[in-house]
Amino acid sequence: MNRSNDVLAVFAGRLRTDPWATDPGPAWLLIRDGRFAAIVPGPTRPAEWPAAWPTLDLGKAVVLPGLVDSHVHLTESGDGAGEEDSAARTLAEKVELGVENARIALRAGVTTVADCGGPAEAVLAVRARAAALPDRARAVVSTPPITSVRGHGWRFGGEAADAGQAEELVARFVAAGADFVKVMASGGGTAGAPPWEPGFPQDTLRALAGKAATLGRPLKVHCLSADSMRAAVAAGVRLIEHGKFRTAAEDGGGFDPAVADLLARTGTVVCPTLSVGHHVLAVPPEVAGEAGRMWRRRHPHDLEHLRRLVDSGVRMVSGTDAGWRFTPFDALPNELRLMAGAGMTNRDVLAAATTDAAAALGMGDAIGRIAPGHQADFIAVDADPVDDLSALERIQAVARDGLVVR
Repeated sequence: MNRSNDVLAVFAGRLRTDPWATDPGPAWLLIRDGRFAAIVPGPTRPAEWPAAWPTLDLGKAVVLPGLVDSHVHLTESGDGAGEEDSAARTLAEKVELGVENARIALRAGVTTVADCGGPAEAVLAVRARAAALPDRARAVVSTPPITSVRGHGWRFGGEAADAGQAEELVARFVAAGADFVKVMASGGGTAGAPPWEPGFPQDTLRALAGKAATLGRPLKVHCLSADSMRAAVAAGVRLIEHGKFRTAAEDGGGFDPAVADLLARTGTVVCPTLSVGHHVLAVPPEVAGEAGRMWRRRHPHDLEHLRRLVDSGVRMVSGTDAGWRFTPFDALPNELRLMAGAGMTNRDVLAAATTDAAAALGMGDAIGRIAPGHQADFIAVDADPVDDLSALERIQAVARDGLVVR
């Protein structure tokens, strides 16, 4: 691990500064105090750079920005444990689990993760610990998701009975240090809160959107039905988690082309989290249990519905829902492959995991691309992902804030 906290010179055989750069070629990067300080195209090291500076030779690799997983749950185990088992863990156990999960994510090339819901004290402690440890992904956190009474995820501590209580929670969580606000606009996997039922009425969602905007925080809204997406967009929401079309029939018949058109026309961004179904189906049926039976019905529809959203022009960012069900923290490369399978180009998929993900989190001026002044997050792979997306599964080097951990 490079421990220089001052300067590092990096030679990239091919440098892709962002998904839209053309004809990546050799370049030298200067990293100073954890940020990119200069980019010098060409194979020749600048003569004015002292030979004594630490140097990393990635001349046989393609270097590109670190990846962003826009939807994880750091304090969850990703081993199929239920919500009650999770709630029974002590604060110390949750923090240690979260810090280890951040290590796994970074090893997979994910330099930033967005925690979309967990107990406030635990996720804030994980964020602080991860920031202090160079071999952990950077964490941005929402603290508990705001949900209806006994709604999806209520055990995290964010229940609200009405708009007033919901706004109070937004203010409290932001004051505690939340980087963004997460809201449940529909039910989900929590018993008694099925995904096709609404979480909040539209006026409450509008109040939440207004409060988050007033406090300068991005708002991410969990939606698992057409009605919840319609209500969220009408309330001013522009970042939707999951974007599914669940119905009680579980027959895939919930897709609504009018909602797809609405999302596209308003520029609403969807984080599809296909990894949950994929990884439920990857474990033995006797281990997956009822979840396996559900996703054997759901997952093919989810894939087809994402394809229809992509065909409609809906914008996407990448997120795995790592920690939930059986989803591991190194799942992002596979998530990106699933997104490409739904019809997205490799370039658009890479943008969903870098520039677009950073912008959706309000961090586009700090992460998501290689540019002077940005955090020095980068990965090295053996091919350009724009040509070969599977290259993201063959990580050769990873750095967060200029500290090389792999």
